[in-house]
Amino acid sequence: MATFGERLRELRKASGMKQKELAAAVQMGESTISMYEMEKREPDFETLEMFSDYFNVDLNYMLGRTDTSTFIPNTRSRFIVRKVPVFGRIPAGVPFEAIQDQIGEVEVPSRYTDLEDLFGLVVVGDSMDKVIPDGYIALLQKTDVLENGEIGAVLINGFDATLKKFFRLTDFMVLEPLSHNPQHQPTTIGRDGPEIKVLGKLLWACKELS
Repeated sequence: MATFGERLRELRKASGMKQKELAAAVQMGESTISMYEMEKREPDFETLEMFSDYFNVDLNYMLGRTDTSTFIPNTRSRFIVRKVPVFGRIPAGVPFEAIQDQIGEVEVPSRYTDLEDLFGLVVVGDSMDKVIPDGYIALLQKTDVLENGEIGAVLINGFDATLKKFFRLTDFMVLEPLSHNPQHQPTTIGRDGPEIKVLGKLLWACKELS
């Protein structure tokens, strides 16, 4: 399992932030962030709660006690400052750019303020419940490319979007569920298989619409 320092570094880098930027965001000295990451200083409980709230993960994940990130519901941190549109589903055969069926908005953390092309999708089912439970909102950034191991939303043959962990190998692609339910198994798609279109990369998730 990871340590707190390793987890803090991992979450900071995943958010595309430098130590200086994180320090400014949480109103803390850059040297303090550095000492936490190098494990030369231990956080108190209030500081742990603050980082957990900022990155929207639970304390066990923040402390490295588990590798499964559980997103905290109903978070209303002072760092949540931006709203993005949320879509309930991707209708079959409709280009994403043409979709007007917005069901609401979701507030997202300030670390995503400068990112473009953000959107939310309601996660339906338990195929990704190790990271995002049924009914949660997945925040994604539009892209048509996913790197191996990234989680993203894809369309298969133009039908409803599915959220999966993505791998592209020489002759095939793999869409891997991250589920506690053993009925969900990886899907392998060869070159002659159905058309796959990447819609976006997963950045974050939360429980409810604003």
